[in-house]
Amino acid sequence: MSSIRDLWRGLVRHPAKAFGYAFSSFSMIFTVIKALNHFSPQIKIEGAIPFAAIVLTSLAVGMKKVWKPSKIDIGVANCATKIEVIFGDLFTQEGIRAIAVNNFFDSKIGKPVSDRSLHGILINNCFGGHPEPFDKQVLAQLANAVATEVPEKVEGKIQRYDIGTTAMLEANKERYLVFALAQSDPQTCKASADVTMMWNALNKLWERARIECGGHSLNLPLVGSGLSGLGLPTRDLLNLIILSAITVTKASEITTKIRIVLHRDRFDDLDLREVKKHWEEK
Repeated sequence: MSSIRDLWRGLVRHPAKAFGYAFSSFSMIFTVIKALNHFSPQIKIEGAIPFAAIVLTSLAVGMKKVWKPSKIDIGVANCATKIEVIFGDLFTQEGIRAIAVNNFFDSKIGKPVSDRSLHGILINNCFGGHPEPFDKQVLAQLANAVATEVPEKVEGKIQRYDIGTTAMLEANKERYLVFALAQSDPQTCKASADVTMMWNALNKLWERARIECGGHSLNLPLVGSGLSGLGLPTRDLLNLIILSAITVTKASEITTKIRIVLHRDRFDDLDLREVKKHWEEK
């Protein structure tokens, strides 16, 4: 069913491309057949059945060209772990969900936390838009974590934690690993990150996930693609996350399935078949 849905999405998104590929295929096959009929008179390919076969073949080529899968699996050598890459909704996936936050673990929707970020969606949808239950669990989880006070911060919390600091939260019987990926500017509350920060944050996330997952799937979004502004293309970000997961898993398994959930607005940015091929050739 998923393949049919993927095909339908491809046809809806790119009807002109599908027709163009089908027409090109039809023209090429028709030209070859006409040449055969001309230069080899003993070979006769004509009539309704051959014509229908050419049309169906051409349509199949056109559909295949615009079809792209919405899910792939990448195996990790010498262990049972599978890395799944899927287009979908992070909040509907089975297992523990990882969500990046700023290094203040802010909870106030507005300047400190955008309501359009996954951090903001977590607070609004899973904690009823109230910062208090979010803050209570964060404080309990980070009781032994090192924090530095930043009194000049204009809005939100003033306790700043190290990049990679991770807390396990629970809401509506679902579990969330929130981890500090980006640093928030005390004056503007603008979050920012770079590749080194992302790599370090992911390493800390994997460490905590190894303790918490207990065989459950770990789900994470396309980390670094949001308001943290890493600025890398979608495929580079995805490959960086996959590389980090594989590197750590080869040293010590995290869980049996790591699922990277991509938002649908990234569908046109990459072909998952190329991603799978890239990692299978490693």
